[in-house]
Formats: sequence, structure tokens, C-alpha cells
Amino acid sequence: MQPDYSRQVLLKEIGAQGQAALGRSRVLVVGAGGLGSPVLQYLAGAGVGCVGIVDADTLESSNLHRQPIYALADAGQSKTALAAAAVKRINPSVRVESHVLRLDANNALALIEGYDVVVDCSDNFRTKYLINDAAVLAHRPAVFASVYQYEGQLQVYKPEPGHACLRCLWPDAIADGVVGNCADAGVLGPVPGTFGALQALLTLKILLGLSGQLGGELLLLDFMNFSSLKLKAPRRAECRAPDCAHIRGLAREDPGLEVALHSLAEAVQRGFEVIDIRTAEEFAGRPTAARHIAMPILLADPGLLPAGPEYLLVCASGKRSLAAARELRKRGLAARSLTGGLQNLDI
Repeated sequence: MQPDYSRQVLLKEIGAQGQAALGRSRVLVVGAGGLGSPVLQYLAGAGVGCVGIVDADTLESSNLHRQPIYALADAGQSKTALAAAAVKRINPSVRVESHVLRLDANNALALIEGYDVVVDCSDNFRTKYLINDAAVLAHRPAVFASVYQYEGQLQVYKPEPGHACLRCLWPDAIADGVVGNCADAGVLGPVPGTFGALQALLTLKILLGLSGQLGGELLLLDFMNFSSLKLKAPRRAECRAPDCAHIRGLAREDPGLEVALHSLAEAVQRGFEVIDIRTAEEFAGRPTAARHIAMPILLADPGLLPAGPEYLLVCASGKRSLAAARELRKRGLAARSLTGGLQNLDI
């Protein structure tokens, strides 16, 4: 059976010509989680010709309330593979390019250059800024969304004078862990779902050349009281489109920042002082023999760790500990992160 796009082709702004344009389009979706799930569903349903999916994670049961393209039986499997299968179920004519990897400075530019639009569905500031900087350097449009509990924001960057990038508004990225993500602060499933649907809408508008693409604007939505606010977000005067005065390249990751181990006992044997930066609730649910300092407390007061020892930071998946290790190194501490976190480790 062939996909039927008749309902959207009826729109005078789309028609057969617009549908053909969608079929020639290539979109990269970074993150197949709460934002990425609806983005992938709607892009597939609309008939976007090629969808790239970037995600290095495996599915956890706690993801399911906000990531409805997956099922409980899928837990433990690669999100990228599961998401690719979901796209093909929705629309077998869509070509899926799977990238089971963590986006970093070594691969971001080449990946983004291969697509017409990149959609930021990540859950951390470092990746968002990496996507932003690579999109600016590649002269590609990017659709951003951020969610915190019941609220969030949307922004579109295009390599045009009217569109600001993230660094036009916030030149320096907020350190991950200072503001909680879904794992730390909690979230109600339909909130990221709604923002993801709006990201899909904005992406289709860009591909079709429709009006209303948040040019030079930031849209804030609060679903606790259903309030909305659209703010002017102009490109900085010192920037000359398509270039940004703040972006000269992509910052490379320190290759020694992460350590792969089989157990925390091995970490102690290698001379590390292990610091568990999970929340108090996580630590109580699965305690370790490590010293416990929750990430927000540690980042607010790095003096809790004296200079001298070599610290190994651990969390559930390795994401928070990696972000915290980066910040502590900036402040002169010898900090490293446990690769992959505690989820598959003998503690």
C-alpha cells in the first residue's frame, strides 16, 4: 500500500509541488526521546524523503510515558534502531539513516552538512550548543526546543539576517546539571510531546517555505497555566549572516575525560576517589560505597572536593557525570567520568 498524502496536498500552500519537495528533503533528528518521538512520527507521516536519527542510548522503562513510539518490551534495546523501525511502520517509503553514536565535535559538522534541516531533540545544553555551532558553520537551518517540567521554549535558526542562533541570545552554554533535565526535575509526558509536535511543524514549514518560522523570535509556552509569550530575539549586531561572531569552530572533547571500568572496586584500585553525583532518591534506591554529593550541590560548591586527589564521578548513565567532570576541570580539579554510568556496572 502506498502512503496517502491527500489531506495535506489539499492545502493550497502545499499541493503536489510541495509534497514533491518534502519527498526530496533530508532531515536530521538528534535525540529519539520525548521531543524526538513526535518529530519522527510527523515527519514520517508527512512524507519527508529521508530522516536521519542520532542517538546512542538504549531504551529505559522510565522513558515510556513521554516516548510513545516505544513499548515496554523494547527496554534495553537501541533507541535508534527502535525509532527507525517505528518510522518504517508509519511510512515504508521514508528512507532512514541510523547513526548510533553520541554527537560530538568530531562528527557533528559532517553529519549536519548532509541534511537540509537539523532538529535538536537533545536533553542537555552541551549538545544543543554543539548542534547550534555546527548548523551555523554548515549554513543549515536548525529547530530547537527545551523543556523543563511543565514549560519550555522554541527557537529557529536559519542562516539569514533575521534569525539569531543560540549564542546571539546566550553566548555561553549553561553548565549541564545547573538546570535539571527530565531525569532530575521530572516531566509530564504530553509536555515534551507538544513541543516535539511544534518542532515537526516548524521543520515542515521550513522545507515547504511557509510563513511563520519564528524568525528572530523566541516562543515560550507554560502548560501549567496555558500561557504563551513570544519574545523578540534578534541576531547580534556584530554578526553578519550566515556567520556568527562567536563561532570559529567546534570545541574538541578531552579524550581522557571518561574512564571505562568493570566495577567501582576497580576504580578504587586505580587510585580514584569515587563521587556519586546522583540525586538523593537515586542513591537511596541503589546505594554505592562512594561518597555521595548530588550534582547541583557539587557544582554550586566545588570546594567540597579539595584539590589533589583524582576524582571519578559516577551517575546512572554517565551523562551527568561527564557534564560535571567538564565543569570541575574548568575549576582546576582532576575529575573524570565513568563511561556509561552505573546502569550496567557491578557496584
